[in-house]
Amino acid sequence: MKQKKSLGTIILGLIVAVVVWFLQEKGLIAKDSSEGGSSENYGGETSGKGWTHLKECRFITGKNSDGDSFHVEHEKGETEFRLYFVDTPESSYRTYRGGENNGQRIKEQGEYFGRLSQKQTTGIGEDGKKLVKKLLSKGGFEVQTKWENVYGPERKYCFVLVRWEGQMVYLHELLVKKGLARIHTRGTDVPGGRGFREQKSYLQKLEKQARREKVGAWGL
Repeated sequence: MKQKKSLGTIILGLIVAVVVWFLQEKGLIAKDSSEGGSSENYGGETSGKGWTHLKECRFITGKNSDGDSFHVEHEKGETEFRLYFVDTPESSYRTYRGGENNGQRIKEQGEYFGRLSQKQTTGIGEDGKKLVKKLLSKGGFEVQTKWENVYGPERKYCFVLVRWEGQMVYLHELLVKKGLARIHTRGTDVPGGRGFREQKSYLQKLEKQARREKVGAWGL
C-alpha cells in the first residue's frame, strides 16, 4: 500500500513539475531563484557542458519555419530548432484545429514593442522570417545545441552562428539588434562565452540601442 502511495506521489510530482515548467516557459509565472534566472521569461543557467557544434548545416523550408524556428539538415540528421533567448513575432494570424488561434500571442508581442497593431506586429514577424530565411539559405551557418527539448522532443533549443558583414555573429543577437525579436523564452550560457546573466544583460543593451535608433519594431 505504501509502495502504491509513493508511486502516486511521484507521478503527481512529475505532473506538477511539467505544468510549472510550461507556465514558466509561457511567462505566466516567474522562475524561482533556484533556477538561476532573474526574469520570468528565462530558464535556468547551465554549466555550458554537453554542447554539440554542427558545422555542416543546410536550411530546409518547413511549414513551421519562422524567425526563431526552422528546420536544419546537418551531419547528424535533420532537426527542427528554436533559438534560445528570443521570440520573433508571429508572421501571420492563424486559426488552429479546435477553433483556437494565435491572436493573444500576437497581442502580447505587439504590446512588448509599444502596443503595435496586429498588422504591424505580423509585419515585423514577416520581416524577421525573411531575414532569417535569407541568411540561412546562403548556407555556411553553424548550430550549437545540447538537444534540449522545446516543450516536446520534436524541437530543440539552439544557438545559430551566421555570417553578417564579413564575420560570424549569433543570430539571436542580430535579431534583437535589428528590432525584430523580443527577449523572451528560455536562455542559457553561451558555449565558451558569456554566462546566462551576462548574455541577458548584453541582449538588453542591444535592445536599448535598437530603441534609441528606432529600428525594426521600435521605429513603428
